[in-house]
Amino acid sequence: MKLNVAADLRQLVDREIQQVLPEVVAFRHECHRHPELTWREQATAAAVAAKLRQIPGLTVTEGVGKLGVVALLKGEQPGPTVGLRADMDALPVREVTGKAYASCHDGVMHACGHDGHMANLLGSAMVLANLRERLRGQVKFIFQPAEEGGAGAKVMCEDGVLDQPKVDVIFGLHGWPEVPCGKVYLRSGPLLAATNVFHIEVK
Repeated sequence: MKLNVAADLRQLVDREIQQVLPEVVAFRHECHRHPELTWREQATAAAVAAKLRQIPGLTVTEGVGKLGVVALLKGEQPGPTVGLRADMDALPVREVTGKAYASCHDGVMHACGHDGHMANLLGSAMVLANLRERLRGQVKFIFQPAEEGGAGAKVMCEDGVLDQPKVDVIFGLHGWPEVPCGKVYLRSGPLLAATNVFHIEVK
């Protein structure tokens, strides 16, 4: 019985994903066209907030930790508060991909995949909002500025992003080109969280 319930829920989630996928892909392309550097994500944050406000059942708060955006979804049943987090800033990289949705800002590009992270989190909000009658607890969708060395997470935490309601557990993700398509690598604690600078001397 338990396996049947899990299989039914998986099929339901898959159907919801397919329904929202075109809008999620379009949002990712729009984010990619208009990248913004660390602590300059004003337009990005506004676009994220506008999309979130179109989703029934979400309470949206802007300006958390300066430029962060947070949306809260309350389930129909009591339970824990789960945080899901994505980053919003781009890198000072010139895009030469030739894609139809390539960056409109010379010298700035979503070269680290944060456009995809935002789209993933938006899609998650859309799907879970459609399934909120099955949801136990609450989900806090956290869109963080200044991940690229700007300590945006620290600023958001200092502004209380993990409180009211208190987040019991939080999940983040990051694109990883070396991981085969369709696979997800998991670990508890920090992952892909370091910036290392080193010098190579060739003699």
